[in-house]
Amino acid sequence: METVGDSGWYDIAVDSSGHAFRKMFEHYYPAMCVYAGRYIRSTAVCEDIAQEILSAVWLNRCGLDYSIPARQYLTAAVRNRCLNYLRNRPRERYEELSSLHAETIPYSDDSDSMLMIHELETLLAEALAKLPEAYRIAFEMSQMQHRPLSEIAGRLGISVRTVERYRDRAIELLKTELKDYILLFALLYRISG
Repeated sequence: METVGDSGWYDIAVDSSGHAFRKMFEHYYPAMCVYAGRYIRSTAVCEDIAQEILSAVWLNRCGLDYSIPARQYLTAAVRNRCLNYLRNRPRERYEELSSLHAETIPYSDDSDSMLMIHELETLLAEALAKLPEAYRIAFEMSQMQHRPLSEIAGRLGISVRTVERYRDRAIELLKTELKDYILLFALLYRISG
């Protein structure tokens, strides 16, 4: 998986085609959503907050302070936006904060939570390498490339039902292998935890 460093921060201001921004969005968006989940239980609200922040980055790309690393800026933006959201909704704030449990928040501090996605990518690549080839192909094509099951079945020369079975088995094995990252894994690949 291709990574985006803080040097890509400057690239979005000079790339009018949006390619650098798309890379940045794909790189940071999942981690931002998970990080927002520290404050807000609603996945939809977390996704909205991450999208709003990244949209603001795109709209203000020429006026960004490049001396601040992208990860640090985005982490602070997510935290501030979540706190503003909760501050403006006192009842929801109480419900959100009272329903949070320490065991559901696998982060030690702000910078660690944005780095988690890099660690997950590395661990996922290692875990995928351990899977039988058919399982790995079924998972990668369906969950990462979003290919139709019929296309995967044609490539592997098996039935659609068998593809589903291989994909589901791969997901179960990956959940076991990535158990410490299950929330992030589930969010990234739209898998039920």
